[in-house]
Amino acid sequence: MNKILISALVSLAVAAALLWWQLDRKTEQLGTVRTELKQEVAKTASLRETMRLQRELTADAEAIDARITQELTDAQAENDRLAAAVAAGTKRLRIAATCPRVPETAGAERVDDAGTAELAPSARQDYYALRRQITLTEAALTGLQAYVSSVCLRASP
Repeated sequence: MNKILISALVSLAVAAALLWWQLDRKTEQLGTVRTELKQEVAKTASLRETMRLQRELTADAEAIDARITQELTDAQAENDRLAAAVAAGTKRLRIAATCPRVPETAGAERVDDAGTAELAPSARQDYYALRRQITLTEAALTGLQAYVSSVCLRASP
């Protein structure tokens, strides 16, 4: 009976040791899984923050684009109104210019001053094309400056 009791105690001790070893191994695995979970939660939070910031920056860029596009449309409409008014004769296209005085000679007929200098009708379209290009360039530059200051500089670390 003594042998049976010793065998049972040894078997219980071996089983307890195996159970203790399994418990230790499972505890170690649980610690590893918890560490991995914390890392994944941190990655998820970082990705969420990145997405939030990206949405904000995209919204800012779209707002800038809409504002600059509207300003450009308004400026081009004003240019078109001015061109139509000049073509209709309700406004005149004047140039700040002076004509050199011609020395008077004896026997030359005197011509009255014609008034202010004005662009020839053939040169007016070039003027309007230049004016449209200046408007477009100013709008593009303003838009890029707003984009850099409110989107690019805000996004940089």
